Amino acid sequence: MENINLNSLKIFYEVANSKSFLDAANKLFVSQPAVSKSMSKLEEDLGVLLFYRDNKGIELTPSGEILYKYLKDIKDLLMSCNRVLMSMNDTEEGRIIIGVRSHIVRNYLMNKIDRFRKKHPKIVIELIDLSTSALIDKLEERKVDFVIDSSPVESLYNNIEIKPICSLSTCFVKSKDNEKKFKYLSDLENENLILPLSRSSLRKNLENYLFEGDIKINSVLEFETEELIIDAARRNLGIGYVVKPAVQYLVDANILEYIDIKEDLPGMEINLVYINSYLTNIAKIFIEEEISSDII
Repeated sequence: MENINLNSLKIFYEVANSKSFLDAANKLFVSQPAVSKSMSKLEEDLGVLLFYRDNKGIELTPSGEILYKYLKDIKDLLMSCNRVLMSMNDTEEGRIIIGVRSHIVRNYLMNKIDRFRKKHPKIVIELIDLSTSALIDKLEERKVDFVIDSSPVESLYNNIEIKPICSLSTCFVKSKDNEKKFKYLSDLENENLILPLSRSSLRKNLENYLFEGDIKINSVLEFETEELIIDAARRNLGIGYVVKPAVQYLVDANILEYIDIKEDLPGMEINLVYINSYLTNIAKIFIEEEISSDII
C-alpha cells in the first residue's frame, strides 16, 4: 500500500459512492477514461479486483467493499479531527452536534439550549433524532459530539462512556371529561390506554414494572410521539401515559388531569453518552455549563 497514489484512493471513493465512473468523473472534473484508467491501475497495484463491471454498471467486489469502508472511516476521522482542531482555536464559534430524541429535547434539553445560546450566540447547535442504536453508530462515526438518550442504552462498543443525568417522572393522564376515579394500577386493567410504541424505552420500562406486579393493561392506541398521545387523551379517546413535564401546562390549564396512582411509576432515566477523546472543546463547554450539574 505504501506505493499507492492517494489521488487514486480519492477517485475510488467517489466511484464507490456514485457506483458510476461517469458520475465520479463529473464530480471530480476529470474525464471518464482518466477515472477508468486510474481504477485499473489501482487494482493492479493492490493485486485485487475492486469492481464488477458489466453493461448495467459497476458493483463493488468484497475487496472493494473493504477498501471503501476503511476510506470512509478515514474520511470521518479527518472530519472529526478538523472539528476538534477548529474548536481548540475558537470556543465562541463553531457547531455542536447532539444526538437526541425529540421528546427529550422538549422535556429536558430545550431550556439548556436556550440558556447556552444566550451565552454563546455564535455557536450553532444541530440536533439529530434517530433510534438509540443509530445514534450510537453516529457517535462512533464521529458524526455527533455526544448523545442524550433514555435508558437502556446498549452498545457493543467498549470506548463509550454512559453517565446517568436525571430521571423524569411519568404519569397517566385523562381528559377532564373522564369522571372515573382510579387509585391503583390494577384499576386501569380494563381501561382504554394510549401508550408509546412497544419498542420505546418508556413503554418497555412500564411493561416490566407491570409484569412484576402481575398487572395486565390494554392499549387501544399506540403512538410514536408524545404529542399524539397527549392529543388523543385530550379528545377523551383513552388514558395517556407520558412523562410529567410534557403535560404539566395542560394540567395547569385544567385541560388534562393527572391520575393519582398510589404506586410509584417507573421514571424515564436520561443519560449522557459520549466518547471522551472525540469531544470538541465546544461540546465540553456545553456539557460543563449545562449538563454536568445534573449528572447523578
